[in-house]
Amino acid sequence: MLVNDTELLELTTETRRLAILIKKRTPYQHKNVPFIVLWSQKAGCTSVLKWFLWHAELLEEANQYKTTERGLSIHLYENQVLKKLPNYRRDLVDRIAAGDPIICFLRCPYTRVFSSYMHLQNRLFIGLERKGGRTRGLDLRHTVLKSIYGSEVPVDYPISFPDYLNWLEVKGEKNADPHHSQQHTPLHELTNVMHYRLEDKEDVISRLEQDYGLNTSKPYRSQFSSPHHMKKSTMEPNAIITLLERGVPLNRLPKSTVPTVDRHLLVNSPFGDQIERIFRQDILLYDSIPS
Repeated sequence: MLVNDTELLELTTETRRLAILIKKRTPYQHKNVPFIVLWSQKAGCTSVLKWFLWHAELLEEANQYKTTERGLSIHLYENQVLKKLPNYRRDLVDRIAAGDPIICFLRCPYTRVFSSYMHLQNRLFIGLERKGGRTRGLDLRHTVLKSIYGSEVPVDYPISFPDYLNWLEVKGEKNADPHHSQQHTPLHELTNVMHYRLEDKEDVISRLEQDYGLNTSKPYRSQFSSPHHMKKSTMEPNAIITLLERGVPLNRLPKSTVPTVDRHLLVNSPFGDQIERIFRQDILLYDSIPS
């Protein structure tokens, strides 16, 4: 918790508002880093976190963190160690209220929505369910399947991209985990936020390191990549659209690849208008970032 009830009463109206806002996707902050970092799932959060921890001089400790819980150890460290540091949230609110710079990387909403769709297409769900395992992603897949088919069906029943978008538009904001909701939150509207495109991250972080007098991370950036990225393949646009309409199969081979799905493909596809409706705020914010 950020504060107890007594402390909450002592907060000003603005700090009380900020204390509530940071509960969703609590930003990264540390005394060794001169800025705060906003993040969102399926938008480079793992690599951005590793870069942040490197500057906080915590990456080696985070990489060695061990726990019996499921999930990437780096994010378990984030939630179980970094954000449990004494007064972490109180200091975060104070820094935001004081006008400390806030860095935000936004991913193209069109590429992100396909990545979010693939988050439900994890081929490991089949084996996990056979072993009686449970994860938030597996539970959500069953929720989406029931919404599509009207009853409980086997985990490997197909979820097409149109099925996913229809569920997202009707029920997603109420039922989805943050991997499937907009990147935009009220924190993005603060005046001290500097927005950057995730696709420009390499150039941006070099510039930030120079501007803030930080050590260059360039020789170490290979350590920041995410281990769960899927291999991409090149396909004809019509073939990709057909695949999306049928659904990426859950029982695909271990070494199978997924197509590169970008903004140009989706904007000009039958799904373009629906994506624009669902992620309107994200698209407007992303397109407002200077080139």
